[in-house]
Amino acid sequence: MAISFTRSIITRLEKEIADIHSLVRELKTKREKSLAKISQLQRDQKVSQSVSDLSSKISREIKLKKEVERINVLLTQSSKQLKEKQALLAQQQQKANE
Repeated sequence: MAISFTRSIITRLEKEIADIHSLVRELKTKREKSLAKISQLQRDQKVSQSVSDLSSKISREIKLKKEVERINVLLTQSSKQLKEKQALLAQQQQKANE
């Protein structure tokens, strides 16, 4: 019975690790898109003709920078979770092999 229980824990941990990997990929893609948009906005600001247009672009840039900061925090948290889950998985796999 203990082997069955350990196996279910291993399966759950493997799924959680896969989910975290998926989330990290998603977040990195979002971050790259946001950084590309920021670069484009910065280029557009240089050729901006009107004050309102420039103000709008600056506001969007600030918003995107905050989004990038939020994503970076989430990536850091996800990285910590991933390390914890991988350590637990290794521990459970070692138990199952004993």
